[in-house]
Amino acid sequence: MPRAVPTTRLSLDFLLMAGWTDWRLIARNGEWFPEALDWDGPACYELAIAGPRGGDLRTVYVGETVNEKKRVAAYARSGSHLADIISSHLRGGWCLYYRAQAMSSKAAAARMEDSLLDRYDYDWNLQLQAD
Repeated sequence: MPRAVPTTRLSLDFLLMAGWTDWRLIARNGEWFPEALDWDGPACYELAIAGPRGGDLRTVYVGETVNEKKRVAAYARSGSHLADIISSHLRGGWCLYYRAQAMSSKAAAARMEDSLLDRYDYDWNLQLQAD
């Protein structure tokens, strides 16, 4: 008989096999949705924006962290190093989304981030490099 995946705390093995999460709305009109955050371990993540009526998501940032839940929550509190960019887009009516992939370590998350940066031009990453 197959074992059920616990609903209160997903195992690392399950998360590593699952790949990217679905896109999750984390902010709209200055309101943040912390219930979207469910993993407190290392991850590579992407941020995306979309207009207030939905439409296609535009992926704008990739990052890595030792603790996904705390990192994305930091964006909600202060925006961290993305404070100005996030605030500007939210004031402009954009919605902020994120998705993540659980990793076995921060080093693995950093390798994945580097690989994605080598393949794609993320607007906010490029903007931060130019500043």
